[in-house]
Amino acid sequence: MRGGGKKARKVVSLNSHPHPHPTPPDYGKVDLVPYNDSEYLRWSEGFAFRRRRERQREGKVRIEPAALSVISFAAEFGVRSILSRHFHLGERRILRYQDPEHGDQLRGRHRFRELDAVAFSGGKATAVFEFKLSGLGSASAVSRAAKQLRSAAEMIRQGYGHTPKVAVVLIHAGEGHPDLGKPGGRYGVRPVPLEKVRLDHLPDQPIPCFVFSMKEAIDEARRIGHQVDHELERRAAREGKHGLQSTKPRGLRLPKLPVGELLAAMSWMTRGLVKAVAHVTRKVTRRRTSSHHGPHRRRHRGGRGRRR
Repeated sequence: MRGGGKKARKVVSLNSHPHPHPTPPDYGKVDLVPYNDSEYLRWSEGFAFRRRRERQREGKVRIEPAALSVISFAAEFGVRSILSRHFHLGERRILRYQDPEHGDQLRGRHRFRELDAVAFSGGKATAVFEFKLSGLGSASAVSRAAKQLRSAAEMIRQGYGHTPKVAVVLIHAGEGHPDLGKPGGRYGVRPVPLEKVRLDHLPDQPIPCFVFSMKEAIDEARRIGHQVDHELERRAAREGKHGLQSTKPRGLRLPKLPVGELLAAMSWMTRGLVKAVAHVTRKVTRRRTSSHHGPHRRRHRGGRGRRR
């Protein structure tokens, strides 16, 4: 009896899973469409129009994008060209799906999601790639890409009945080796050399990560015919190394003031602040003194009508 009990407890501990994966949502009718799909173009134009109206309504001013954001488009073209030497990339890389949280299935409408690159074999989507361009925060960018890939693979599984391979592509704009975080877990990644990998041998976990430098991506973009400004490339390299706060935006000039006038203005503001604080302090002290030290009349128990 004792031996059977120990064996039963061992079986239960092996079969139990402390953190089961949540049930994925139902994305409705999922399809992969090309970039020039008419429905997708109408949806993207409407999405951009709604974003502009929202910024105007909230009074937001359009900020000039950083050099990393501007150069990322050319870098993606370069990386996509490098991947095409090893995988057969197709044009159908726009996911059309329905979001149950927004009631798309009840209303009969679709949403779209752009995938950075999709590999095909015999008309079947076999691998999905997510690009991330990062300099300082590589680990957080890679983690976001892994989560996006898992959801994209689930959408394709629901639409086509098979789960494609997934891989993160990191365009590293910083110096040294990028920080990819811990390789464990469902969203962990591990660097894999592109030259020694086969599509059918891509591991499911941890997610493989192909790392390219910014220079590699831009050089390939120039080779296939994209014009990339060298000054823009240098600014992007500085932003990737030091962050956005250290770069000086063009067209922003601070007014030149004499040192004497600047010090006088600072002194005047300081004196005004000290006077305001002293005024408030005197009022608060006077109120506390009058409330705590004023005459206090002791009231006898039993109320006013009690006779002694």
